[in-house]
Order: sequence, then C-alpha cells, then structure tokens
Amino acid sequence: MVKGSFILWSNLKTVVLMTGLWKPSSNTKTGRMAQTWILRKSKPPNYKTKGAGCRGCPADPFCYVRWEQAPRQVYKSYKAGKYKAFDMESSDVTLLSNTPLRVGAAGEPTEMPAHHWQPLLQVAGKWTGYTHKWKVPSNLPYRTFCMASVHSVHEMKKANAMGYRTYRVGPEPITKDEIMCPHYTHNVTCDQCNLCMGSAIKAKNIYAPAHGARKNKAKEIQCNT
Repeated sequence: MVKGSFILWSNLKTVVLMTGLWKPSSNTKTGRMAQTWILRKSKPPNYKTKGAGCRGCPADPFCYVRWEQAPRQVYKSYKAGKYKAFDMESSDVTLLSNTPLRVGAAGEPTEMPAHHWQPLLQVAGKWTGYTHKWKVPSNLPYRTFCMASVHSVHEMKKANAMGYRTYRVGPEPITKDEIMCPHYTHNVTCDQCNLCMGSAIKAKNIYAPAHGARKNKAKEIQCNT
C-alpha cells in the first residue's frame, strides 16, 4: 500500500482517489496540499480521454492537466491495488486534519456527490475547489465549497447570481467585484491563501490574467460565452 493515499469514493464509472497525506505535493503554486483525482474507472487518463466529468468542459482546449503524467501514475497505482479505502473512523482522519485538500487536482468534482466531499472538508479545514459544471442546477450544493470556473465577466455575474463565488481567467480586465489571485501579486501559495473555498468564506471573486500558451484560447472561450 502507498502511505497517505486512499480511495475516497467510487461507482460503476468513476473513482475518486486522494494522495499526499503522508507527503503533500510540493507544487510551486498550490504549496503543500493533498491531491484528489477524479478518474474514469475503465480508461487510463490521457490528453484525449482526460478524467471523469471532463466531457463538455469549456476549458478542454487549454486544459492545464498533464494527463499522461501524475493522473496516469495514480490510476496505475489504483489498478494495482496500492490504495486502501479512506476510513473516517480511523487514524486516516488525523492525517487529513493536518493537510489542506485540493478538490480536483484532475477531473470534475461534481462527479462525487457533495455530501461525500463535505465531511472530508470539515476535517481538512482548508481546501481549494473549482467546478466548470456550475451551470447545472442540480450542482448548486457544490457552491458551498467550490468556486465557479468562469471565462468572462458575463459568466461571473451569472454564477454570482446563483450563489457562487468565481475564479476567472482573463483576458477581460479585472472588475471591482474581483481581486487578483495573490499568487500573482505576492507569490502566495494556495495552502496559505484559503480564498478559493467557495461560499464557505466571504470574499470577492478571484481573477487571474490569461497568460502564456493559453491566452489566445481564453479569448476564444470568452467570445463563446
């Protein structure tokens, strides 16, 4: 078994895995966080198939996840039987209580029922969460712990009206209802920031400028929203 790695939930099509409780990620943007992976049970992830819930995602053309790397290795370890089921009545909880949780390092969080996420987040105390499926009416419970991932000011306003806080990648300029992601202004990591916890906290929406290879794709998304 891999220390600090667990099966959180599964059904016939999807499995949700958690890694990094023993040795959290050293990602330069997120900092030391445990990771969750929302994957298809029957298909190893790659850039074409991606993860569970990714079909129809508006960010598909510029998805930041390197599906052939960490997600694929996590999937292989799961298939090899190296992860045990997370037990809320055991010392597993102690590990989680010391580690901020990344809700969806890869895959769509709404694939796992909200009532399964919520006890885990209560234990973790700190987390980040984002969903591209915020427009689906039945997904409203996720607004309490996920940011709505949006790509235009119009979408931001629509998501806010539904009770979501938002995380928006440019290219439109920042608005009075947003603050710049502190990683870009003060090099703050996600495990230290705690602003992307959905409506669980009272704060403005978050904005990040479109940059690098994704900039033109972000403009295309904006034009179609």
